[in-house]
Amino acid sequence: MNPFQLFTLYRRASKLAGYFEEAAVSKSLFTSKLFWFNVLSASASLLSALPFPPEYVATATAVINIALRYVTTTPVHVVSPK
Repeated sequence: MNPFQLFTLYRRASKLAGYFEEAAVSKSLFTSKLFWFNVLSASASLLSALPFPPEYVATATAVINIALRYVTTTPVHVVSPK
């Protein structure tokens, strides 16, 4: 093997190792604050439980989603990596 092929193989292997490392540190979707906030806001919206105009609710939901996404540091997974 020439050095270029070895370097290409190394780059691909390190990229693959990064994917496995990311899967190992991710958390379940059901422990995510962002997920549960969106479930609750969608439920409240569908049930018309909030006494505010829809445009205010949508704006507040978007702002809270941005804030929660900003403080989130770990990725989530739907199916548990084995």
